[in-house]
Amino acid sequence: MLETERTVDPMKLRQWLRRFGSGEWGGWPEQAYQRDAYQQRLSAVQEHLAECLDTAPPGPVHIISICAGDGRDVIGVLESHPRRDDVSAWLVESNEQSVDFGIRRAQSAGLERTVNFVNEDATDYVTYRNMAPADIVLVCGVWGHVPTPERKLLLRAIASLCKPNGVVIWTRGVSKGMHRLHEIEALFAESPPSWTTARISLTSDKKWGVVTHRYCGQTLERPEAGRIFRFERSAGR
Repeated sequence: MLETERTVDPMKLRQWLRRFGSGEWGGWPEQAYQRDAYQQRLSAVQEHLAECLDTAPPGPVHIISICAGDGRDVIGVLESHPRRDDVSAWLVESNEQSVDFGIRRAQSAGLERTVNFVNEDATDYVTYRNMAPADIVLVCGVWGHVPTPERKLLLRAIASLCKPNGVVIWTRGVSKGMHRLHEIEALFAESPPSWTTARISLTSDKKWGVVTHRYCGQTLERPEAGRIFRFERSAGR
């Protein structure tokens, strides 16, 4: 007797891949932030984020974090910031373990109604269909995983996720040379619609650059679906 052909539920397959298919990133934030370089990057990103919240106009503040990990940068600022009740934050992360840790962290800080984790693919436009545009977009620890030919695609996506006069906070490793930071700065400088540099800082160990850019363009149409970029482990490192 022939074996009956089995059909695969696409949703269940996607959930399985999220749980088991990204095992190399399992526990990544906890391991990485035991290292001083990442602690310094975290502190610098939190300084930039706190400053953006300090200067944001009165009223609601909407945050999107791309490849957010367990969200400790956003949660660490919001738990004590006076604007915390104005904020709605959407943190996109594909690794389920990181999301679980982040949810517990947000609950411990009393931010379960403020910080929303989205356990989806941050490189797909469809993920952002109900959360953009934002006043503040975080793209931290991402550029080193974006193939060089696709970086303009990511920058355009960031513009489409950002409100006019909103900001993006991004990081770039510079331990192998400042040219790595300057390459990303040049993309912002050359990109229409325009951006202005609000703040640049380096960690004290000179291993990370953290930059805030302000979006000076108009609302940019965002595709309903489609790949933004390919996330690769060591692209452009």
